[in-house]
Amino acid sequence: MSSDNFFENILENMADGVMALDFKGRIIMFNTAAGNILGMDPAGVMDKTFAGVFMSGGQPNDDFSQTVLDAVYEQRAGLASTVSFTREDGSEVFLSINSSYLREKESDAENRGVILVFSDITRLTRMQARQEEDARKLGRAYQDLEEKTILLQQAIKKSRIVRVVSTIFIIGLFLGIGLYYFQGDALLNRIQQARPEAKARTETADRYFTVEQRPLSSSVSLSGRLEPLEEIVVTAPFEAMIEERNFSFGQMVEKGDLLILLDSSDLEIKLRNATSDFIKAGQRYKELLNWDSGTEMTRARRSLARARDTLEMNQRELEESQLLLKQGIVPANEVEGKRRSVENALVDVEAAEEELESAREKGSNENIELVKMELENARVNLANFEKQMAGREVLAPVSGVVIKPVSEDDKKISLEKGSRVSAGTSLFAVGDLSGVTVSTRVDEVDVRNVSPGQRVSARGDAFPDILLQGVVSHISAQAITSGSQQAATFDVLVIFPELDEQSLDVIRVGMSADLEVLVYDRDDALMVPISSVRMMQGRPMVRLAGSDGGVIEKEISTGLTTIGSVEIRSGLEPGDRLLAW
Repeated sequence: MSSDNFFENILENMADGVMALDFKGRIIMFNTAAGNILGMDPAGVMDKTFAGVFMSGGQPNDDFSQTVLDAVYEQRAGLASTVSFTREDGSEVFLSINSSYLREKESDAENRGVILVFSDITRLTRMQARQEEDARKLGRAYQDLEEKTILLQQAIKKSRIVRVVSTIFIIGLFLGIGLYYFQGDALLNRIQQARPEAKARTETADRYFTVEQRPLSSSVSLSGRLEPLEEIVVTAPFEAMIEERNFSFGQMVEKGDLLILLDSSDLEIKLRNATSDFIKAGQRYKELLNWDSGTEMTRARRSLARARDTLEMNQRELEESQLLLKQGIVPANEVEGKRRSVENALVDVEAAEEELESAREKGSNENIELVKMELENARVNLANFEKQMAGREVLAPVSGVVIKPVSEDDKKISLEKGSRVSAGTSLFAVGDLSGVTVSTRVDEVDVRNVSPGQRVSARGDAFPDILLQGVVSHISAQAITSGSQQAATFDVLVIFPELDEQSLDVIRVGMSADLEVLVYDRDDALMVPISSVRMMQGRPMVRLAGSDGGVIEKEISTGLTTIGSVEIRSGLEPGDRLLAW
């Protein structure tokens, strides 16, 4: 096996992608792994320019292209960077790119190009992103734990107040018994009237509490207004006059409906000029590629050949005249005339040589590359005008409602027939009503309980019989504060991704909605009265009735606290019997 085949096999069996380019931007090496990583056919990109392969398509890969161009045109070898790349099928991969010089031999001082080696690190990048998300979730869990601890301490304080009140009541009861012995039957009658209530309270203080499983949920109430799932702004592709307008703001439209038709007469002229420039540039490029055998080079060579023939003929005539002059046959002035003819022929030969060299210079590699770039510019310009021409029919991008665009300078734009619009002007927006969103705000106390992915239900006064189901999509990391003494609030976006036909008939953009964000939900929560839990040395404890009739003090772990109960996370089982402290 030859060394070339050996290294070629190594290149094709590498797991990393390898791409080499010369300093003119032409792809001269592209192995199978590179094709697999970038989603391209290696045979389809070889010997093509980098710009033609990676910068003329529909996928934006600016970071990848800039990294490669820095290495090629600025000859910056040794670059190491991480960029994203979007394949033709729409999938995204993350690449780690390294570059170095490409030389034919180790001793060759001249760089022939740049070689780039890139690896697919998509899996590693996404794992790192998941780790960061897990770290954020862990941080939120610690915050929830601190909040619940504070709530439990408040509940314990309430239970202590209850115990103090109970103690005062028992003391009063004993005082009443003492008065009974001193005041006789009159007091006995009054005590007998109060005895049922005292007995009930005593039994309440001494009764057992059985640990039971009950549903437990907690929600945060918010409010907001319904907005489309997505607002797609449609802009004018070029400056033109409106020929037709087929909609009204607030109208429901279907995807692909013709909404505006633009006059393209001015654009057609530009398109024809761009087509002419592209054809001329292509002809010029083909002419330079075959320049050495072209008409101008042939004419210059013929001129040089004729000049040299004339010089040779004049030199022979001069030699003959000089011989005849020595024999006295011709006069001296004839010889002098022949000498001047030779000198003039020499000048003509030098001029023809310069003309040939000048003609050859026009077909140099630099001029070919220059015309090639002009051809590429003409191609891009033509494609731009063709794209604009295709946009003369302004269609609805999605099915939904037509909305007025929000202008930054608050200028009213006329969309009536005959009015003129500039390129890039926002004509209208189409709100996608396959689903809806609600932008709302949550205060700084509740924001720790709200997280993306939590279930949300919504009702409204305008649609009382419809219950929308969605999720929390986004929570702002920055608070919105005002100059007043009000607490800070945070923006929250809730998405309701799907609407059925019944909802679409009733719901309109801008309707108000009341939201319930389900922040906690369990069907089998262990709940006990707050009075049965007591903090001892910073640890929550309960009094557990033993099987032998004794009482065991046991440490537990608590969860969510309600007005009169507390959730037990660990330490107790359903059916356990507790005593109040």
